[in-house]
Amino acid sequence: MMLFQNKIAKVSGWCYLLTALTSVLLLVSCVPTTLNSTSLTPVQASDGYTEIKEIEEKLSITSEPVTAEMLIEKSRAFIKAHPKYRQVGEVYHILGTTLVQFDRTEEGIEILEELIRYYPLATSVEPSLLTLGLAYDKASMHDKADVIYEKLVNTPKYSSGESAKTARQLLQTDKSDRKGALEGLTDESGRTNFVGQAALDFQVTDLNGEPLSLEKFKGQVVLLDFWATWCGPCIAEMPNVKRTYQRYKNQKFQIIGISLDRGETPLKNYIEKEGIMWPNYYDSSRQVSNMYQVRSIPSTFLIDGNGIIRKTNLRGSALESAVAQLVQENMAR
Repeated sequence: MMLFQNKIAKVSGWCYLLTALTSVLLLVSCVPTTLNSTSLTPVQASDGYTEIKEIEEKLSITSEPVTAEMLIEKSRAFIKAHPKYRQVGEVYHILGTTLVQFDRTEEGIEILEELIRYYPLATSVEPSLLTLGLAYDKASMHDKADVIYEKLVNTPKYSSGESAKTARQLLQTDKSDRKGALEGLTDESGRTNFVGQAALDFQVTDLNGEPLSLEKFKGQVVLLDFWATWCGPCIAEMPNVKRTYQRYKNQKFQIIGISLDRGETPLKNYIEKEGIMWPNYYDSSRQVSNMYQVRSIPSTFLIDGNGIIRKTNLRGSALESAVAQLVQENMAR
């Protein structure tokens, strides 16, 4: 009888334990936990990353603020949800760059600083350092920008890259001229040597499908203008460029636009909206910009009627004055 009671007690104990375990499992299954969410992270993160890249591509084509806002929102949520995902550094870079480009500079600086602090080995750190330096310049924090540029120049793994080359140019530029955009830089390794030399010709097709080259405008004064619709200083200078074109277009003066846009759509839309009449070439492969060692925009080369580069990087009234002088010389020949 005692043995039978002991067996009953053991069975009851096991039943109680099983019931308790079942209750715990049910409770765990009903409450989201870090462990459960982590187990789903790879798939969720991959989908989220893909979506962010798609929005980034769309933004590069449209440059629409509403698309930028969507990209910012999605990127912030991704970083919060997936801090250990292998591509989180790239998402940081996308977010920081977008914030800076759309004039939310302080927020962009904060994001880029976080990336460099918490993910120092990420491949996106190198371009993010340059973006951060430019953001500091944009916010008139030039001393902080110098620290970043010097890091790019002096760190062995960065020193031979394009970001370091740009950083060297920025360090050689007067701080008062550094506005946070890659514009107006002087490339001491070769840029100033173009003045006085024969302009390099090219054979491309413009946006209207017509052949485009310097040879086509032989004997005319030509302004070779490297620009993009996303470049603030380029757009700010455009009224002056249009005014100069209107004044001298019937006096053997021509402009050739070389666009460094991220896609043809925003370029074509802007040209149509602004009524730009001179030929433009979308330099997607950087064929022409590499020929002229263009590292920043806006970048201009003023070529006389003999095909010689006479001036570079003209702005404002200086552009019109230089064009007027060369047009007068050319008409007198």
